[in-house]
Amino acid sequence: MRKILILIIPLLLISCGKSDKVKLSEQSIGEEAFRYLMPGKDGIVHPKHGKEVWFAYGAMSGTENTPANGVVQGYVYEDGTNIITMHLNVLPAREGSFYEAWFIGQGDTEPLPAGHLKNHFGDARHQLQYKTEDDIRKFEKVHVTLELDDGNPRMSEGLVAEGQLRHVNR
Repeated sequence: MRKILILIIPLLLISCGKSDKVKLSEQSIGEEAFRYLMPGKDGIVHPKHGKEVWFAYGAMSGTENTPANGVVQGYVYEDGTNIITMHLNVLPAREGSFYEAWFIGQGDTEPLPAGHLKNHFGDARHQLQYKTEDDIRKFEKVHVTLELDDGNPRMSEGLVAEGQLRHVNR
């Protein structure tokens, strides 16, 4: 036990005070920056849309044929603005196709298309930010499909990832 502590203490001291940035190599493929609103004394307040009145999040998982993982978040603000953000790790779509996010409600609710996922670096990292006046609280599930770039606005059967939004009081 004493030998283990002797090894751990110098490692802890070495790591103290270092920058939180990680440099993996001299050859970088780019940077990603994520902005998150932090709660204050009045809760979470967006500078343009006001106080957050609803928040939900969920894990994204790939289907049995497509390895994928990520997170989806939904926000509703007091001015009626609804924002969905998603970070999904999945192989880039093949030539002539793209990934699209859809919000699925209960019953007869039509799926809400939330747009194409963007892939800024040509690797597995895909992102989506969707802003709407539609009330996203009526949608529980999130699907990501592989769509052919053929102009068809309907959701394809090519499900590659799915998740479920879970409401959280904060």
